[in-house]
Amino acid sequence: MEINWLGHSSISINSRDIILITDPFDTSDGEFFNSPNANIVTVSNNDLKHSSTSGVKGSPKIISGPGEYEIKHFYITGIGTGTQSEDNPQNDALNTIYSIRVEGLVICHIGNLKQKLTPTQFDQIGKPQILILPIPDETSFNSSNLQEVITSLQPRIIIPVTTNDYIAPEDAGTTKEALISELGGSDVQSQNRFNVTETNLPPERRIVLLNKI
Repeated sequence: MEINWLGHSSISINSRDIILITDPFDTSDGEFFNSPNANIVTVSNNDLKHSSTSGVKGSPKIISGPGEYEIKHFYITGIGTGTQSEDNPQNDALNTIYSIRVEGLVICHIGNLKQKLTPTQFDQIGKPQILILPIPDETSFNSSNLQEVITSLQPRIIIPVTTNDYIAPEDAGTTKEALISELGGSDVQSQNRFNVTETNLPPERRIVLLNKI
């Protein structure tokens, strides 16, 4: 199975020639979205940086909310969360976390998470081996909140993705390197793609940085 970062919180998962894309993003600002021909697309929320399915090549099945889905050999569970934050407490939009089971592995994509998860939500997500960690561009969901997610889910592999060179906004004082250090990593080199199987998981937690393709 191969995992690539397409930009923002969008990744592609290629398993046995079936491709799933998460959170395709709008390119009206001129940013390039290198979409492969996809079979499945998951949308975590209605923001155009997470839901621009028209830019995806192919004729994919679109998943855009909580529920259980089986497409080819992908088994997908969507868990709904709120999007209220300290900066926007009236926001009643929905964010969906996706737990994706494929090739004996569970990959969790937390979407545009802006609030702490409940014990019930953690139970619904389970214990994924791989955590795709889009970092919100807001100070209200800081590194301590992310640490709680990581501690509760206990993934073997963490793939942080972001819109720019910062994992969190500059005024929060958390650079990519600082967050990697907080997560227990050091001298992490970025790579173009990540190949993983059930049998080659690292024995201890590993942080994987991907270059945008």
